[in-house]
Amino acid sequence: MSKPLETSPMVELDFSQLGIEPSVLSIKEHPFLGYVNLRGASGNSKFMRAVKKNLGVDLPQDANTFVEHGDQTILWLGPNEWLIVMPQTSLANVITQLEVSLADIFSAVNDVSGGCTILEVAGKKAQALLLKGCPLDLHHSVFSTGQCAQTVIAKTAMTLWQADDAPIYKLIVRRSFSDYLGLWLLNAAKEYQT
Repeated sequence: MSKPLETSPMVELDFSQLGIEPSVLSIKEHPFLGYVNLRGASGNSKFMRAVKKNLGVDLPQDANTFVEHGDQTILWLGPNEWLIVMPQTSLANVITQLEVSLADIFSAVNDVSGGCTILEVAGKKAQALLLKGCPLDLHHSVFSTGQCAQTVIAKTAMTLWQADDAPIYKLIVRRSFSDYLGLWLLNAAKEYQT
């Protein structure tokens, strides 16, 4: 029996044909990553120690922040909820380790990988492009590297974070909306073409 073919949710969109200098604006997809939704009491030191032992880093405690550790990004989604993004190859091991370590602690570890993809929007015009459809204030004095938020862009719910000051923004979007959002971004980017 053959293995099912993995297909990117944006397989038919060609962001490389944007026709814009990459330093001005670039858009690309990061498909096939692993996503784990983690819930537990942030005030429970046993929970926090068990998670740190497995992930190698403290969970972010400040609202709307994230931490990166190795090839993992851990985003704060709420006072007792985090999203861990990692390579698909690490997913099963991370889930197993967390489930074993948290077996006697009130918590939840859920694989939500099948429903998400990431879009990366980078360059001098990245912020301007996102602001065409996002209600957040993305000015660097308000939203900067190390911050994340659950929001909408062009009526599409997502989690957004600023990965660096270039700026590089990463958008986690549900697969079912990704094609729509990709088309919206391509259309909204036309004014930056030379």
